[in-house]
Amino acid sequence: MSLPEKCPLCQVGREQQTVVTPHVYGGAGKGHSFFHCLGCDVRYMYPGLTSAEEARFYAAEFEGFMAGRAGAGGGWQKVEDHIQANEPTRLRRMKYLAPYLGHSSNLLEVGCSSGFMLAPLIEAGHKCVGVEPSGVFSEHLKSRGLPICQSMDQLSSLPLSADFDLIMHFFVLEHIAQPQAFLEAQLALLKPGGKIIFEIPNAADPLYSVYDIPAFERFYWSVAHPWYFSEASLQYLLQQIGRPFQILRDQRYDLSNHMIWARDGRPGGMGRFTEALGSELEDDYKQALIRIGKCDTLIGIISNE
Repeated sequence: MSLPEKCPLCQVGREQQTVVTPHVYGGAGKGHSFFHCLGCDVRYMYPGLTSAEEARFYAAEFEGFMAGRAGAGGGWQKVEDHIQANEPTRLRRMKYLAPYLGHSSNLLEVGCSSGFMLAPLIEAGHKCVGVEPSGVFSEHLKSRGLPICQSMDQLSSLPLSADFDLIMHFFVLEHIAQPQAFLEAQLALLKPGGKIIFEIPNAADPLYSVYDIPAFERFYWSVAHPWYFSEASLQYLLQQIGRPFQILRDQRYDLSNHMIWARDGRPGGMGRFTEALGSELEDDYKQALIRIGKCDTLIGIISNE
């Protein structure tokens, strides 16, 4: 196992780095492990992917990789299936996005996948641009006439204003090798008072931090994610940027999902027992995890002020 000399986020030395796991999903035989920095509380993969490995992964391998993780219900192999599978996710996100949407906002989504977030926003009258490195999804979006780039660097080639009201990305930041530079580049594209809103996995996911399910531990830590942030480490990152920010908590997966993980050691249990348990219990369970901070999702909001 290769050992890091220091934390790549806060630069604290080797004596403050501990091993989280050598079990990296998708990284078998490649020498990757995850480490925990006791200085800033971030979890990170070391060694990381090279630039060439990363480019190849997202251009040609990502959909197959995600299909293997999500199973048939995730819709990663067909665009229309992906849109349908993510409608509950879209509705959940709109609850916190809605207050930041004007009558006709100028929006950018980084990592827009099948466009399931953007298409309804375009229909509602917003001006939308997407960035999507996936070959399958980006070609579909271009065929529908959506302004789409395969990288942030290509945005300047589009005939559009760089003054966005809102830049959003969902489960993207944990994929980015240089997260501070990534966010700072987006701030340069915002109007004064504009917002960056993003979701990331919470390193305090209850399947790991509360229930400690071995099968989940081998599934959770992914070769696609150089980072896993906790509230403390996300706060450290955002403080380095120097703009006003908020961190919100959310819980995507329900009690049914967690029961299947505990019973069968696998994903795919969303809604399995909801009819028997009742939706009120499912909702109460999610809210309890949010209250104690052992939820699976963090939402960051950065203001360009």
